[in-house]
Amino acid sequence: MTIWEAAILGLVQGLTEFLPVSSSGHLTLLQAMFGIEEQGLLFSVLLHFGTLISVFICFWRDIVEMIREFFYLLRDIARGKANPNKTPMRRQMLMVVIATVPMIAAVFVNDVIENLFTSPLLVGFMLLITATLLTVTDLHGFGRKDASTASWRDALIIGVMQLVAIVPGISRSGTVLTGGALRGFSRGFAVKFAFIMSIPVILGANIFSVADAIREGLDPALIMPCIVGVLVATLAGIAAIKFMNMLVKRRNFRPFVVYCALAGVITIGASLLF
Repeated sequence: MTIWEAAILGLVQGLTEFLPVSSSGHLTLLQAMFGIEEQGLLFSVLLHFGTLISVFICFWRDIVEMIREFFYLLRDIARGKANPNKTPMRRQMLMVVIATVPMIAAVFVNDVIENLFTSPLLVGFMLLITATLLTVTDLHGFGRKDASTASWRDALIIGVMQLVAIVPGISRSGTVLTGGALRGFSRGFAVKFAFIMSIPVILGANIFSVADAIREGLDPALIMPCIVGVLVATLAGIAAIKFMNMLVKRRNFRPFVVYCALAGVITIGASLLF
């Protein structure tokens, strides 16, 4: 793998992880179209780590407060005074936990999902579904719920919708935003919750790969491409998060609807013709 290929993969991973266009779908198409492959499991893990860093950078205040509330909750439980609704940030922390629970099911279908990553035709159809979900979000609009008023049921339903996004071509961020809109989340809270929810998802997706990645090792020739890939993924992730925050507050998702629809149709056509 060259440094340029690593930079391209890092850019695609960083942007599409947070923009509602499906990172898994784009990486599948990139590999199929240009023959660029992720050289080694460790490189894949590191790219995801780069996007994780971008979330921590953009939402470090929320993350620190959520960690603090986690330990405060443990203290309250030990004192027999547990109150999950004590603060909005505690509720947000617990909502992230609840929303992550449905992802446990992904462990049992992991082998099936991995086989889907070799099908550009499937990705094309799933991109059309992503376009449909974003259209639903625009038509429905957002509500006023935030961390203090959203319910545990809201978190669980959004978690189930996130589970659907393990299929390549269906955007995780787009699906979660659709779920947030349908459950009446405010625009700002829907975006923040969607991105913070990615922390346990990205960590969980890589936990099962870390041992194999370490065992596989890293070719010394890939050290510099790995560094470049992680750096580009982190910077692209930060840019994507800031852009999404700005977009949701000021505009609709129409550009992404058009993009996903066109990408889906072109991918389906190319897969059937070639």
